[in-house]
Formats: sequence, C-alpha cells, structure tokens
Amino acid sequence: MRRPKAIHRHLLATLALSWAAAAWWGCAEGAGNTEETASGTGGSSLTLSTGTGGTGGSGGEGEISIGGSGGGSEVCTSTSAKAGPIPVDLVFVIDRSGSMFGTKWAGTTSALGKFFNDPVSAGISAGMLYFPTLKPFGVACDVDFYKVLDVPIATLPGHAFALTNSMPASPTGGNTPTFAALNGALQAATAYQDLHPTHKVNVVLATDGAPAGCEDVTNEGIAALAQSARDYNGVQTYVIGVQGSTLSNLDQIAAAGGTTAAYDITQDINLFSQTMAEIRAAVLGCEFELPPPPLGMSLVPDEVNFTYTAGGTEDPVTLPRADDLADCGDQPGWYYDDNATPTKIIVCPASCLTIQNDSLAEIAVAFGCDSILN
Repeated sequence: MRRPKAIHRHLLATLALSWAAAAWWGCAEGAGNTEETASGTGGSSLTLSTGTGGTGGSGGEGEISIGGSGGGSEVCTSTSAKAGPIPVDLVFVIDRSGSMFGTKWAGTTSALGKFFNDPVSAGISAGMLYFPTLKPFGVACDVDFYKVLDVPIATLPGHAFALTNSMPASPTGGNTPTFAALNGALQAATAYQDLHPTHKVNVVLATDGAPAGCEDVTNEGIAALAQSARDYNGVQTYVIGVQGSTLSNLDQIAAAGGTTAAYDITQDINLFSQTMAEIRAAVLGCEFELPPPPLGMSLVPDEVNFTYTAGGTEDPVTLPRADDLADCGDQPGWYYDDNATPTKIIVCPASCLTIQNDSLAEIAVAFGCDSILN
C-alpha cells in the first residue's frame, strides 16, 4: 500500500541544533558574559556574546560582535519579541456522491468528527462544503452554488457541533462534480485569505472517484484551479484519495496545490483519522506572525533574525535567512512571505518538523542586527 506522502516529502530533514551561526539573544541583568566564536569563510569570524544566569523573553537584549579579516569589529544590539503561530483555517470539500455510500462514508464522517473534537485541533478554524451541493434547488455542476460554504469558517472546538451536525447521514448525492466544487471552494478560500492576510488558509479535498456528471473537464483543468489559488495568495490544496479514486490524478491536483502528493487511503478508510492528524501537523508550526519591533523600533527587514529555543534548554538557536522556499533547499532556515513588506516568517521544511515536534519550543524574533543569511 502506498503510504501518505505529503508530510514525508515536505519534512524529511532535521534541524541541526549545533548550527555554526547560532546566536544567543537576551542578557541577564547583572550577569557575567560568555563568548563563543564560530568560524566563517574567508578568515572572518562570528563572536556571540550572551549573559548567563538570567531569563530571556520579549525586550531582552544581546550583542553580536562581527570581526573581519581586516581587523576592527562592528557591534550591534538586538531586541527580541516572541512570535506566535499564524492562525490556520481549513476549508473541507467532501465528496458525498453515491459511490461514497457505506463504510467509506461512515469512515469519512467519523474521522472528521474526531478531528473537529480533538483537543489538539483547538484554535484551528474550519468550514465545510459538500459536493454534489446540499443547497436547496442547487445545480450540482454550477460553480456559483459552491462559492458559499455549507458551514462557514469558525474556530474549534466551539464550531465542532455545527460542522459535525452538518454531515448527512448518508451520501445521497449523484455524480461527482469535482471541478465545480473545488472551483467554488477555492474562490471562497482565497477571498477569506484576502480578508485575513495574517492567516494561513488551506483547502482539504476528499473524494473517491473521477469527476463525472458534468461537462467534460480534464484533470489538468482541475489541477490548474489549485495552482491558480496557490499562485494568487498562497492557499494550498491537500487531497485525500478514498477507495475508488485514481491516485495519479489526485497527485496532480495536490502537487499543483503545493502539497506534493495525495494522501492514499484507498486500501483502508480507517486511515482517514491518521491522515487528518498528519495534515494538521503539516499546517501548524511552520508559519509565524512577524511581531512589531519592540520599544518603538522601525522594522528593517534586513535587520531581523529568527530564533528557536528547544524545550528544556535555555540557549536560543538562530536560523539563517533564505530568500524564499527554493533557496531553503534541504538546509535549516526561514524566509519572509514578502521580502519587501513582510508580515510572516515561514520556516524552511528542514526546520519545520523539529519545531512542530517540540511542544515546549520557544520562538522569538530579534530586531536590530543584520540578518544571518544562509
């Protein structure tokens, strides 16, 4: 059986906590200083100066001395602020065509119910859309009937009842109007992203078959919808393939939507719950709000550093800044959502899994010193 691939392909590498350019932020008042020097290229060195015995946190200060081969040095003082995770919104697009009848529908609704009521999902916002449409007098193939969600987006766990109560007892729909449904859902999702620019909106499509019942639409056309939404404002599309689906087609949609490949549960509907947990892990912990600089400082994008303190330790590690996702490669690091006018910090895939798996991790943004680059 092919295992779900999206998480595994995105998050393969592990953050190296001994990263040579690590910077420690925060000085303890009245404490002594210690220094650590990391060798650089071309004869330069990076000297890290930090206080000992104190506590860090928002407003803490630390010095970095950068010495070059030509002698002399430059000292800058950084001020840090805690960074919170980006609010996450999920738009579920659920196939209720006739072929979903029986154990497939029971497994789907059970897994979704568990996800909505799971304490780990608290704080995530979710909305729901079914296809064929549930709307009275709705036309199954008309995209206009899918632009308004059957259950609007709101925050869990308070919204769990509305979501679970919306699920039909059985999938009484007819054919599978995937193009119209995903088209409408992505329009709703991108509009919601525009209205909530500090959020991260994602679409989750679950289906058991090929598009059918409407005018001929190619799988490439459906994938193009996911690509367009991703290119427009970053909305990504996750895809779950239930028994009966053609995985190669769903892989194409997922890849276009920025999530690499579909999750394969064609052999066991009971994998739906596990898949939802993996998607939850994928959307949480990799994007953070860029806090305003403390103490009335102005934001200078090239004078920002991102620090990660592993749970149970007191030594923050500074991750190097990349230009964008492609520049991350397979190395630890982070990048801005927009290099000119940033609002978010996005962690590179090689660092993401480590942070996600550390429930006690502390994340901070340091202002005032030149960004450490990859």
